Amino acid sequence: MSSEPVIRVEKLCKNYRVYNRPIDRVLESIMHRSGIRESGTRFRQIQALQPLDLEICRGETVGIIGRNGSGKSTLLQIISGTLYPTAGTVEVNGRLSALLELGAGFNPNFSGRENAYLNGSIVGFSRNEMASRFNDILEFSGIGDFIDQPVKTYSSGMYVRLAFAVAIHLDPDILVVDEALSVGDVRFQNKCFRKLRELKERGTTTLFVTHSSDLIVRHCDRAVLLEKGSMHAIGDPGHVVNEYLNLLFNNDEGQVKTKSINTDAISYDENGLITDRFIDGCSLRPYYNSAEYRWGDQRGQIQDYVLLVNGGPAPAMCKTGDRIDLLLRIVFSKDVTAPILGLTLKTSDGIVVYGANTRERKLDVPAALAGSELLIRYSFMINLIGGDYFISLGLADDDEKKDNLAVDRRYDLIHLQVKADKSDFGISALNMKMSIDGVH
Repeated sequence: MSSEPVIRVEKLCKNYRVYNRPIDRVLESIMHRSGIRESGTRFRQIQALQPLDLEICRGETVGIIGRNGSGKSTLLQIISGTLYPTAGTVEVNGRLSALLELGAGFNPNFSGRENAYLNGSIVGFSRNEMASRFNDILEFSGIGDFIDQPVKTYSSGMYVRLAFAVAIHLDPDILVVDEALSVGDVRFQNKCFRKLRELKERGTTTLFVTHSSDLIVRHCDRAVLLEKGSMHAIGDPGHVVNEYLNLLFNNDEGQVKTKSINTDAISYDENGLITDRFIDGCSLRPYYNSAEYRWGDQRGQIQDYVLLVNGGPAPAMCKTGDRIDLLLRIVFSKDVTAPILGLTLKTSDGIVVYGANTRERKLDVPAALAGSELLIRYSFMINLIGGDYFISLGLADDDEKKDNLAVDRRYDLIHLQVKADKSDFGISALNMKMSIDGVH
């Protein structure tokens, strides 16, 4: 990856007019052509992008994430040249190939073959150059004889297959992908991301929009979080994804900071939990990760935990095959009508290994009243390859209108270091046996 910027965005803005009635758009157009100016009573201005600055370097893979309406697709369309900004500048250095929203870029009445050649001619390829690439495009897309059918007869999956195959075979210096890969099947998505890694090794810059936090963490060098048209966060994918989850779960309180604790005269109950409910006991426990990311309205708090390994005190490191027993105490300062409790286990680079919660398991959790407390126990086996893993714990309120409200989410709260006897690779420890039965 080079430090040379291939995309430079400066003070970028995009405004849209939203008209009160369809006829108002017509009247506005007529008056504009006639040179008549009116007060803006027929429409209101919507600011899709507020002044935004961004630089993306050669060979970098950058993911853009954000809630619906945050300006993600608008930004990619402006960078791709299919939409003009209201203000600001965009500088793009290199051949850009864009796979935007489903339906963009192909003539529905043309066949797949004709559209492939048309897209090639738009970026400057001759017919002979496209002919030399066409068999590779057809093979990658896997749509077979449908290549000579009008694309209006294609399913969404077939459309994406062909569109992606064309985009990556046009020798792009910059590849822009807007959520389109979410339409394809899992096998094709894996094939696409393998190809993206190949392009990255050749120095191709990739910019893509997705709602999948896993894809952001797994494939990106940096991530950008947009919120209401503004740059909310930029940087390390794991950090940006945590910020996104904070916004997604509708927490207006922001990140919760863990307070320092006076450890003098701490007492414990029969379970080994700290009796003082006003102390955040988690920060005093083995495996606690001080770099945890915490948010929620704090009506209830994950106040303390006890972690046992194989029924005893936690050693310095766990081993593949160990049993974990994790007991939590949650204390409530306000009512939580329908608590949801959950646990997620992730790799050090943010890939979810396992997750479960009480709602999906249909486990009845009683309503929690202010002043009450709740104990929950998680037990599981560490069937994992050696490495670093993080446990996230969550408490939410199952709200009928908003799905769930974050009460206390403690992401990457517990850091597990797992050692293994075998040098196998991957994530899951399948305890595979290997034997040679002889050569015949």
